[in-house]
Amino acid sequence: MKTLWKSILDGLTFRDLAGHRQPRAYTVMAGLILGMLLLAGGTALSTHLLLLGEVHAAPLSVSVPPQESHSTPIPSVEAAPIGCPTDPSDWSLVPVYTSANYSLIQPACVYQGLERTIAWALAVREGYSRAEATQELGFTQMPMRQMQEVSIPATDGPTAVPVSFIPTNPNFTEWRVTAEGKPAVTYALRGCFRTSTVTGNRVEIWGGDYPVVCLVIEDAENTHIVYSLYEHIYTADATPMRSFLLFGYLGQDQWVWLGTQTEPRQEITDLQAIARERQTVASLYDSHLWDADWLRMTYGLMMSPLPQGWQSLTNEYEKQIILEGLSGQ
Repeated sequence: MKTLWKSILDGLTFRDLAGHRQPRAYTVMAGLILGMLLLAGGTALSTHLLLLGEVHAAPLSVSVPPQESHSTPIPSVEAAPIGCPTDPSDWSLVPVYTSANYSLIQPACVYQGLERTIAWALAVREGYSRAEATQELGFTQMPMRQMQEVSIPATDGPTAVPVSFIPTNPNFTEWRVTAEGKPAVTYALRGCFRTSTVTGNRVEIWGGDYPVVCLVIEDAENTHIVYSLYEHIYTADATPMRSFLLFGYLGQDQWVWLGTQTEPRQEITDLQAIARERQTVASLYDSHLWDADWLRMTYGLMMSPLPQGWQSLTNEYEKQIILEGLSGQ
């Protein structure tokens, strides 16, 4: 054993003229390399543990409500980003901790087509007629479809929920504004779901023409709605409300508005709290808020000017003419 140890020691060191052992040059180099490897490994381990701590940090608890439906076939739309899959079978629907039925879509570039349809919905809330919004955003038809009900996932299986739809008269115009005449509608994603169920080796399709449907909230914090049709204008008071909209995927990056759930509808009483919750949940679904600022920065569309003296245009006769014009469309 002593002979083995002496051989190893002699291989790593040598005796100087004074008889003291000194490390050989390659021993010093090997020690330096080993030290650098240990330092790099320790740094990598610390970084990994730090990231794990951030990922597993307790998230903010948020409740997620139901959905709704509305739309009409949509044709020409801006192409999806290069490399972004348009076949929903190539998408991953990733669960989130807030909901058992609604997931986020990966890759997130899939949302681009959905955003264009949401931009249309936002534009018609900001004084663009249906025809103007359709033209401005490059659609050949209004991206909505009139439906009576839409199937959504529920605890005991797919459930059909009744939906309503906005007037489709191409000349009809509306503004949803605050008392100061500012736009007051914000949209935010509430998750998506596949409209088929796999049981064993069987696939049950229950979503009709839409393989994927997304739920979007509409927070209308307006106190007034201004309606206009063929030079007739009427301003009504409004209560801030949250509604739930459903958008269906047609394929080739095309989405249509399937309608708005008739229930639930929630009155908005705390603007700050609803804004915080809206931002938090949208982030969970790898998305962001869609509002007047987003519409202006993304598509260059500002709210259309309000009619002069809109606050005083409350003649009930004008209202009746508009209603009759819409019912006769």
